[in-house]
Amino acid sequence: MITTVTKQGNSLGIQFPKSLWDNMCISENDHVEVWVKNHTIVIKKQDNRSHRTTKERLATFYGDTEMNVDQNQMPEINWGKPQGKEIW
Repeated sequence: MITTVTKQGNSLGIQFPKSLWDNMCISENDHVEVWVKNHTIVIKKQDNRSHRTTKERLATFYGDTEMNVDQNQMPEINWGKPQGKEIW
């Protein structure tokens, strides 16, 4: 399929035929993730779960390498030397 990029407000947009969205099981108001990989735009339907556990949210925020989510251990942050009248 060849389509044209058009101006939509201050953005650019591409319209895809409904059959393409139907084939991907994506409909109006669904949430999708969009990213670029090797100069290719990738569109993926987002998981419909509206609730994530605290463990899932922390893993997303800190990433797997910076926090041991299973033991609920956050990395120590060095805030530097005291400045002013802070009590440490």
